[in-house]
Amino acid sequence: VECIECDWFHPPLIRELFTHETASLNGNEHEESFPDIILVADCVWLSHLIYPLLKTLKLYARHPSTKVIITYQQRGKDAHEEFLSGMHVLFKNVVDVDTKESVGLVKPDVFHVFECCGVKHEAETHDDSVTKAKI
Repeated sequence: VECIECDWFHPPLIRELFTHETASLNGNEHEESFPDIILVADCVWLSHLIYPLLKTLKLYARHPSTKVIITYQQRGKDAHEEFLSGMHVLFKNVVDVDTKESVGLVKPDVFHVFECCGVKHEAETHDDSVTKAKI
């Protein structure tokens, strides 16, 4: 297990995030490594941060088996709705996780947990021109 911090405004290439040792463990030093899970925790609160975050997720979650888990406390309606819209434009699958059913955790409505996977290709995105233009 390896946890790596990432600057959304200047995300490094994915090959720069993984050490040479990680690639060797995967069995092929020339094969591009990819994250199994991307955890985004409490990172959605200001609208101007949403585009860099979605753009970074698009860059790193391209592999079909990469799962993105996003959790945050909603602090404003506009930022939440913009992010939710952007996730649906970016990912094929966006699941609002029912924490009570899955792990027995009751949470207030302002706390959100999403599981996303399957970054859409450009041809699969729909007519949400504002979000599409940003991502």
